[in-house]
Amino acid sequence: MTMETSLHQPATRAEAFKAVHMCDDLVSQMVPYCQRKLATFEGDQQATVKAAFKGLLAKRWCSDAQCVWIMRRVVRELQWPVGDSALEI
Repeated sequence: MTMETSLHQPATRAEAFKAVHMCDDLVSQMVPYCQRKLATFEGDQQATVKAAFKGLLAKRWCSDAQCVWIMRRVVRELQWPVGDSALEI
């Protein structure tokens, strides 16, 4: 999945850059957040990701599609075997 296919089409190049930067920033914050929260969910990576995803959606900082993209990147960076069911809206 690429940024172009998973996010809404920004109107300008500057908006596209801003959206990518925001998503990258959120990924960099969500990786350590998920690592910290893992103990809360007794080592259950799927439950940790699902809870973090729900929290990210609730913030409304970005679109639902962007939240999915962010959390897929988080899961990939963490190298956790988490299924797509954790990222269902």
